[in-house]
Order: sequence, then C-alpha cells, then structure tokens
Amino acid sequence: MHMQMKIQYALPKLLEDEAVASDGGGVKLWVSDMCLHNMAEQVELLLLAKEEGVLAPNAFFVLTLKCVVGHSKLAYDAQVKKVVDKFFMDANLDCVETFHLFSNRSGERTVIGYIK
Repeated sequence: MHMQMKIQYALPKLLEDEAVASDGGGVKLWVSDMCLHNMAEQVELLLLAKEEGVLAPNAFFVLTLKCVVGHSKLAYDAQVKKVVDKFFMDANLDCVETFHLFSNRSGERTVIGYIK
C-alpha cells in the first residue's frame, strides 16, 4: 500500500485498517523517502510507528536520510553515522546498513534493516 500523505495522517489510518490489523500484526515493509530538515525525525517516525503497533514484528525498513548541512561526502557520512548510532543502538534492530546508492543525491544515504 502506498500512502502519499504526511505521516501524522498515515499512522492513524494504518491503525484503523483491518487488513493491516489482521495481517499478523501490521506492516512488514516500511519505506520512507521524506525530505525533513532534521533527518533524525525520519528515524523517530519509524520508532513511533513501531511503538504505535503499526509495524509487524521483524519488519524490514528502508529510510532515506537527507543531509541539508555540509558539502562533502565525509560531512554527509559523519552526520548519517551520528543519527544511526544514536537511534539504532538503543532500538531493537538487526542487520542495519547504510548505503550511498547510485540514485541518491550527494547528501542522501539509504539506511536499511529490521526492527524487531
């Protein structure tokens, strides 16, 4: 299901969706490419979806983190590492990896993994 809307509108709709509720505990794949000035919010929203019961156990996630500060690969990589280290070390996650995909812009990094 693709939901082209702000997350604050999508989460309640997902919680009300009988197909999501009856499908073994929620969404099994979470993909988010939001452009947020504070890229940490991208991770916070993933964790909120888990906390609210939207995500199935061991759901796979794909997040695009977009750096809006800096001009070098080193600066972008450091910013993303800081966000990933801060949030993902405390959360119950597995197999978390960060990539700079060929389709990403210079300041974007794609983070994938499983949230238990």
